[in-house]
Amino acid sequence: MDKPISNKIKKNNYRHYLLFALTICIAAVVLTIAKSSIDTGKTYNVEKQNLVVDTVKQSTFTEFLPLRGLVQPKETIFIDTIDGGRVEEVFVQEGALVEQGQAILKLSNTNLQLNVLAREAEVSEQINNMRNTRLALEQNQLSLKRDVIELDFSVLRLQKDFNRHKTLIEQNIISQQAFEQVEDELAFQIKYREIVKESQEKEAILQSQQLAQLEQSIKTLQSNLAISCSSLDKLIIRAPRAGQLTFLDARVGESKRDGERLGQVDLIDQFKVSAQVDEFYVSRVAKGQIASFESAQQSYQLIVSKVYPGINNGTFKVDFKLQSQQVAQTLRLGQSLQMKFNLSSSESKLLLANGGFIQSSAGSWAFVVDPSGATASKRNIRLGRKNPQSIEVLSGLLAGDRVITSSYASFADAQQLNLSN
Repeated sequence: MDKPISNKIKKNNYRHYLLFALTICIAAVVLTIAKSSIDTGKTYNVEKQNLVVDTVKQSTFTEFLPLRGLVQPKETIFIDTIDGGRVEEVFVQEGALVEQGQAILKLSNTNLQLNVLAREAEVSEQINNMRNTRLALEQNQLSLKRDVIELDFSVLRLQKDFNRHKTLIEQNIISQQAFEQVEDELAFQIKYREIVKESQEKEAILQSQQLAQLEQSIKTLQSNLAISCSSLDKLIIRAPRAGQLTFLDARVGESKRDGERLGQVDLIDQFKVSAQVDEFYVSRVAKGQIASFESAQQSYQLIVSKVYPGINNGTFKVDFKLQSQQVAQTLRLGQSLQMKFNLSSSESKLLLANGGFIQSSAGSWAFVVDPSGATASKRNIRLGRKNPQSIEVLSGLLAGDRVITSSYASFADAQQLNLSN
């Protein structure tokens, strides 16, 4: 006879199922944590010959930036056309050494020549007109002087007549009317002469001013005529300074517009070195800083002479001045120099060799080899400034520690390395 299942037994079975499920969940979590712990503590076997190991040491550190400098002339003078024209003849070729004033090429411009001829005729006509005006003024001045002379003569003659009539009137030989007539005429001539003299003086002052203005106008016209004529001389393009003609864009038969660039002359007696610097260092570059380069197994210094403000394609331009003129004699235009640009002064620091490990660890940790050389373990470190050769160690490493400085790309997730031969 079957027995009915009680509710108490059903409740006990339900509790067993629930406990079993909870146990499985806990086990899964524990396995996941254990697996994660095992993964973070990975150990790799690495051959020593594939690694680069450097020893941390106390040494002199200078933060510098490697630059590629280009030797350029200290000054460049450009040659442009003032008045355009057709290239008739080229006297020197690109790259030649030229002297100041030496003819480089010759242009022809028919319109300019006709304009100059018309200008010459116009200026000549104006000059002739001014000279005629000047001649008329001078003749007028001479006429006034002649009038004064004639009045002086009339006054002198009347003065003599007056003196004679005065004697005769005292002797009652002539009438009072005749005497007064001579006296009145003498007084009139004297007053008239004074007025003419005063007019002459004013006229002379005015004429002198007019003559001075005419003289200045003639000089101005002659100067303008000289400028017009000189424009024909400028059709022959000459070297503005002695140097090297490093660029010339002119072929016989070509037509050149006004202001078009024809070439350039580089002054090769003095050089400068120009380099492009990454914009990251724009706040750390200033006039007066020192750089160096090697030539013929000797080191030479340069000094920053100019920092250009503009940034183009992530870089800005810096000009350096050569400290030694002796080495300048051995350099050539366009020559490239491998330079070391010092960003800081020399200091004694704890240093580690620069290497590929920076790319994987970003300088926050590194594998340190134990004294036995059999293993290497990951250690947290803190690095500071660096140059292409070494990195400043701030904490986490001591002098004498041996650090793997080659790339960690194949074992970056490891906690420890077993080093084998």
